[in-house]
Amino acid sequence: MFRKFQAHPDLKDFVLFYFEMDWQSAQAHQNRGYLCLPTGCSFIGFQKKGRMQVKIDDFTYETEAYFLNVQTTIPYEMFTREPDLQVIAACLKPTAIAQLFKIDVSKIINTGMNPRNLFADHLKNFSDVFEKETKTSEILAFLDEIFLKQLEHSRPKSNFIDIAVDLIMQQKGIISIEELVGRFKVSTRYFQKKFKEMVGISPLLYIKIIRYNFLFSSFSQQSPNFASSAAPLYFYDSAHYSKSFKDYLGMNPSEFDLSQYPFIKLTAIEQAVWVNAFRELAD
Repeated sequence: MFRKFQAHPDLKDFVLFYFEMDWQSAQAHQNRGYLCLPTGCSFIGFQKKGRMQVKIDDFTYETEAYFLNVQTTIPYEMFTREPDLQVIAACLKPTAIAQLFKIDVSKIINTGMNPRNLFADHLKNFSDVFEKETKTSEILAFLDEIFLKQLEHSRPKSNFIDIAVDLIMQQKGIISIEELVGRFKVSTRYFQKKFKEMVGISPLLYIKIIRYNFLFSSFSQQSPNFASSAAPLYFYDSAHYSKSFKDYLGMNPSEFDLSQYPFIKLTAIEQAVWVNAFRELAD
């Protein structure tokens, strides 16, 4: 089960949406894995039942009960060996962690960390609610309260990096660094430095991630044709597309069988949950 929920209206520039995942296995200790694409979002998750493991290249780590993930730059596998997994998470705008907590997020890429230090004592009260409460709506109301307190404390101000992120969304990743730099009248070096501090990764890599998110969301869920389809809209020609796809996913477009990747099918094509949230934000 995968369900989405809206955050408090005052959080619209920071929390894209909340979501709940509730997976149950027919067999105890069955190892269930799901290939995931980088989304361009950040996540703060709270695991009520079970624990997720994340495999990135040859490195595997087990997430803590509460976890923060700022950016993931390559496709990764998310799996669990436990019979039940229930997670409630906040999907955040790329600059939200930097804006709300005033930290350089480039230091915590492709790994998870515990968010307790960011929220000071607020998560202690949340833990009491999270462990006892059975209604998702009540848990999310408490999450709203925590984020609103942090928003009041940090008083973030939108800057040119926030605007750049929105432009990348509006252009579906079809935009150059030169265009962005020219828009803001800053040097390329300064733009790249500030972008990495606030988003965590280089603008060029971020543009690539967003382009792939929009590419996947454009495929028909009935008959996705990864070998051609909408690729010309996002790449110079089919040769560039094939090379980029293989570099990104480790296989040629013609070899990609969507039936083998149910989480991508659900979140990137059928619901396109990350892309839809970005569209709403950038409009």
